[in-house]
Amino acid sequence: MAKSIIGFSSKYFFEISIFLCFFLPPLGILLVLINGCYHLHITLKEGRRVQITPGLFLLGSLFLSTIGSALFNKEYSYFLISALLLSYMGLYVKMKNNNVQKTLSSIKWITIWGGLYFYALYPVQKMFMKNMYVSYLTGTALIGQTEIQQDYERLMGASYNPNLSVALLLFGLSFLLGECLKSIKSASYKKLALQVTVVGMLVHAIFLTGSKAGFGILIIIFTLFIFRWNRLYALFLTSIMLINIHFILELMPRKARLFASADMRKVIWERSIHLWQEHSLFGITPIGFHREYMNLYHDNIPHAHNMVIGIFTEYGSLGGVALLIVISIHVYKMLSLYLSNVASKKHLDTFLLSLPIILLTGVFDYVLYSPQVALIAIILLATWEKYTARLNLVHPRILSFVRKWNVDLTVKHGKKKEYL
Repeated sequence: MAKSIIGFSSKYFFEISIFLCFFLPPLGILLVLINGCYHLHITLKEGRRVQITPGLFLLGSLFLSTIGSALFNKEYSYFLISALLLSYMGLYVKMKNNNVQKTLSSIKWITIWGGLYFYALYPVQKMFMKNMYVSYLTGTALIGQTEIQQDYERLMGASYNPNLSVALLLFGLSFLLGECLKSIKSASYKKLALQVTVVGMLVHAIFLTGSKAGFGILIIIFTLFIFRWNRLYALFLTSIMLINIHFILELMPRKARLFASADMRKVIWERSIHLWQEHSLFGITPIGFHREYMNLYHDNIPHAHNMVIGIFTEYGSLGGVALLIVISIHVYKMLSLYLSNVASKKHLDTFLLSLPIILLTGVFDYVLYSPQVALIAIILLATWEKYTARLNLVHPRILSFVRKWNVDLTVKHGKKKEYL
């Protein structure tokens, strides 16, 4: 029995670690980061083939920024972020070596079940929040705000903040909507009925988080879903929404705080840009951001509440420009794949519905600040890059440009790459 448990744990160590990121976040995050560091160590030790891809280029740029920031500012605590990024790189390389089907299937269903767990936590979250040790272990401790936890009404989930939980819920919803499209195409209506029921639970959970950005992204994701199902339906829905925009705004959670929140975001963005101007090349890392913001403005703000501004502030122009380059490449790859004449586009719906969440949640927040969200995003990005490794772009010049990001660092022969 013991051997069976050990064998199972060893075989599915990564999946168990990701699963624990939703149910016991401190333990799950620690195990995933250790796994990433271990895989990077083995890769370097054995001289395995590594490819320079957009994702690895971005992580490498962020890593170099943290090294430069630590040395330039003589703040050696910043090396902790360097260590975190090394673990992210190890995880990314591991995902690039895994089978797309296996990886995507695992991460999809773990995220969906994690979202249902967040929803199930809501009735008992106040009980967990009363005990400091239990709340930190289960992810129900409120971090980043000063409200009284015992009276907190928003769905916390297990991510320490509703704005982080809503990102994971949106990922779970997008994965499930991709499965709904499969059921519609295969006429599996019994399965579809069950999936729609779970979709309703996740949508309700997103409303319970009270996230205004989450509400807006929810509408965009459903519009994309209907567009993939039937373009005429999507056009009709978009027209109806534009006509009834005032009614839709009435459905928004915490709509009374809309303008106050927008003004607060504007102030945070302006101050964050000022911090970037003071540390333009290497930035000040996530550790330095919180410290500098508190020293200058006497306000407890953990991050810039915008992904692009946050990356520029924390990782300087080196990291920020790398982010913009990678975003441009992947937006082009997504459009190219969607418009291509490839007969089989397996997994396209999953990527088309889930990848935009990384950008959309980054407009009014910076959810990648959380390792829980960042790990899902890294796995998704690595899987997407492997999925599109042999994508034939339309123009030969553009094709040669994109292929520069897939130059082998060694001349060893690796396994055959997967095709679309």
